Amino acid sequence: MRDTMGIIITNDEKIPPVTDVRAIAALPIAGRYRVIDFVLSNMANAGLTNIGVATETNYSSLMDHIKSGKPWDLDRKNEGLNILPPNLANLSYGGVRGDIDMLQGISDFIRRSRQTYVILSLGNTINNIDFDAVLEAHLQNQADITMLYRDMTGVEERELSRFNLIDINEEGRITDIEVKPYYPKTALAGMDIYIMEKALLESIIDECTARGDHDFIKDALNKKLGGMRIFGYEFEGYSDKIDSLKSYYRNCMLFLNKDVRDELFNPERPVYTKTKDQAPTKYTDSAVVENSFISDGCVIEGEVRNSILSRGVRVAKGAVVRNSIIMQDAVIDEGVTLDYVVFDKEVHITKGRRLIGQESYPLAVSKRMTI
Repeated sequence: MRDTMGIIITNDEKIPPVTDVRAIAALPIAGRYRVIDFVLSNMANAGLTNIGVATETNYSSLMDHIKSGKPWDLDRKNEGLNILPPNLANLSYGGVRGDIDMLQGISDFIRRSRQTYVILSLGNTINNIDFDAVLEAHLQNQADITMLYRDMTGVEERELSRFNLIDINEEGRITDIEVKPYYPKTALAGMDIYIMEKALLESIIDECTARGDHDFIKDALNKKLGGMRIFGYEFEGYSDKIDSLKSYYRNCMLFLNKDVRDELFNPERPVYTKTKDQAPTKYTDSAVVENSFISDGCVIEGEVRNSILSRGVRVAKGAVVRNSIIMQDAVIDEGVTLDYVVFDKEVHITKGRRLIGQESYPLAVSKRMTI
């Protein structure tokens, strides 16, 4: 895919309190990874050497994580990984009101890029995709735009309403797009990933900007269904997006499922991330660990079950951690009981405390809090 570039949009959706200081794309997942690692690795594995990451706010954590792009072999003199904070001079009055505004803000980067095709994706998706196969289908269909989707038949309506839903005909061409409908009429859920020619994307951006439009789906694709060849590409593997605390918790905990883990960490298409040199985790004689992800640099003296611990977490003797996500450098003192909680970085839970959430509503604690 040497003639293809990538654009990743990190939207400004909020998941308090874990996105108070970071974008969703920078959220820790599976202990040592970040959400953006998956889409970025998908593009790198397909051979893309020119990738732009369009940011909006709270992007310092994201910039610190991906930096020059070295883990993805994107630290290059020409092209490589480009972090693109909002260019306010390119935006109309009112700032960012949709993804078209973000694309307009990086229009100089898009125009200077020499590739013919572009893969456009949100940075909050979790999947492992062979983009070579997607581009091949795009070319075979002689499509103007190819939109990835997955069949979610059997999923409850409330869950389907999180997605943009599509109808397709026998040819595989998209005939209708519903934007997060309250009463879904179909179970084909868009994955917020699109392939098209770069020139077409530039034309869409210019046209929408001239008309004061802001949304890529509502104002561009939906209005062009009859005039362009927009095809769907069904992805049959695991895929989800992070758009709420519930979806973040669910996707993190699914990494404890071997089948999901084996698919997402496919050795043929590895997931890369920023590496840190830390000592291995220390387990004392009193430690009990079951069905958990424990990252480097932790000290485990208590009980950890069905949980995910990031680097540098300390669990004191007599403490019990169950069904929880504990981010970097948290300290859990003696006699503490945690169940269904999500801790941001550097949280300190003092001796004897008991915090209990629910699977459908985990209890979240802000960064550097002491309880």
